[in-house]
Amino acid sequence: MPSTTAKRPILIVDDEPEMLHSLKNLLRHDYQVFTALSGAEGLRILETEIIHLVMTDQRMPEMSGVEMLKHVRSEHPAAIRLIFTGYADVKSVIAAINQGNVFRFLSKPWEPEELLTVLRVAGEHHDHLAQRHTLMMEMARYDQECNQFCDEMLAGKFGTLTNEGAEKTERLLGKSRELLGKLDRSLAAATGRSMQ
Repeated sequence: MPSTTAKRPILIVDDEPEMLHSLKNLLRHDYQVFTALSGAEGLRILETEIIHLVMTDQRMPEMSGVEMLKHVRSEHPAAIRLIFTGYADVKSVIAAINQGNVFRFLSKPWEPEELLTVLRVAGEHHDHLAQRHTLMMEMARYDQECNQFCDEMLAGKFGTLTNEGAEKTERLLGKSRELLGKLDRSLAAATGRSMQ
């Protein structure tokens, strides 16, 4: 979670400048707001800035919001993706949610309090996923260290092991790899790597 002095970075994409201005004014106290007038411009910003949340309008010329968020999902999977749209576009947005390209959608016109609540939840989701990723990296490093230690023990680096000690070491090593694999699969299912 960002510190009290750091603002969470958010990218807002909409082809209507007045909408961007309105959203920037609403969010500027709590977020570091980046804005783009098109999906292509938004993707360029993502190449140079670390962004936690990406919120886009669905109806835009050249690249729809759903199309843009598909790119974000594949190229910047850590960013949580949100979309706002009018009633006519709800079916395409629901399809995007089901495919894991969108975390949430807001209908137009949106209520400021609802928007702020959804963004807070999305930010918490981002932090939760980042913590899980960090935990998995730490677990992988620990597993690697255990593997190296077990290999060194089996090679006799720390003295001679009895047959029973060698078997137990190999069993523990196998169990460690099995548990790490289960944890990885469990986290993948819980977070829906499809959403990543």
